[in-house]
Amino acid sequence: MDTSSNVVEDLVVQTTNCGQVHVHVLGDHKHASHHAVFLTVHDFGGNGRSFDNFVTHPCLSEARPRSVWINFELPGQGPNSPDIPLSYKYPSLQEICDDLVEVLDQLKVQYVIGFGEGAGANILARFAMAHPTRVLGLILIHPTATAAGLSEWVKHKLPAHKIGQQNRDGGSEYLSDLLSKINIKNLQQYTDLFLSRNDISGQLKDHLTCDTLIICGRESPLEQSVVSMYTHMNPQKSSILIIDNVADVLYDSPEQVARALLLFCKGLGLCKSPQKVVRESAEFFGSNVTITLPQTSE
Repeated sequence: MDTSSNVVEDLVVQTTNCGQVHVHVLGDHKHASHHAVFLTVHDFGGNGRSFDNFVTHPCLSEARPRSVWINFELPGQGPNSPDIPLSYKYPSLQEICDDLVEVLDQLKVQYVIGFGEGAGANILARFAMAHPTRVLGLILIHPTATAAGLSEWVKHKLPAHKIGQQNRDGGSEYLSDLLSKINIKNLQQYTDLFLSRNDISGQLKDHLTCDTLIICGRESPLEQSVVSMYTHMNPQKSSILIIDNVADVLYDSPEQVARALLLFCKGLGLCKSPQKVVRESAEFFGSNVTITLPQTSE
C-alpha cells in the first residue's frame, strides 16, 4: 500500500535572496518523479499551511496518492513568526521567483504545476515566465497582472475575498487567525511588496507559455482584475472558470476547484485515475459556473 501521500515534512531551506525559508511538504518529494508535484505560493495573510484544508479535503482523495504539494512560505509569514530584523531586505518579486528555483533544486524536483492564490498567483505567473522549463502548468486563483492602483491600496490591504460578503463565518475565521497568529509587521512587508508590483499584462501573451487555468469567485472584488488578466493571455494556452455565488472559492467551493484541478492535470497527462472516468463538460461542474476553454488553433 502506497503511504507516500501521508508523508508531511516541514523543511527549512537556505536561499540566496530570502535567506532561510520554511517549506511545508505534503507527500513524499523523494518520489516526485512518479507524482504530480504542485508548487504553491500563498496570498498575503496566508502561510505555508494555507492550502492544507484544500489538499486534504475528501474531494482530492483520489489525487493525493499521486501528488506532492510543496508549499513555499514567504519570509516572516508563518504563524507566530518573530519580527523580521530591521537589517533584513525583503526580496523583490523577481528574487522570490529565483529562490523558488533554488528550493526545487535542493529538493531535487525538476517540474511542477504552480498553484497560487492572490499575490501568490502573481508570483507564480512571474515564475513561469522567468523559468518556463520548470513549469508544466499553472492553476491561479484570483490572480491579477496589473500594477496596483490607489483603490487597491485602500481596499486590499487585506485579501477582501477572504473577509468577503458571501461567507461571514469564513471571514470571521480568517480574521481570527490573522489577528491571533500572524505577525502584522511582517505581513505589512509582504503586502507592501505586492502593492508596489509592476504591470505584467503586456508580457503574458508571448511569455507565459504553459497551460494556465484561472479560477475566480463571481462575488470576489477582484473579478474584474482577474478577467482583465485573462484577456491578455494566449487564448490557446489559457482557460478561466468563474464560480457563481462565492467569493473565496477554496473555502466555499473546494469541490469545484478540485474538479477543475483534476481535469487540468488530466490534460497534462497527470493524476489519472484508473477507477473513474471524468466527463469533460459543464455538467461535471454543475450549473453555477462559467467556463471559457482554450481556443484551438486553426
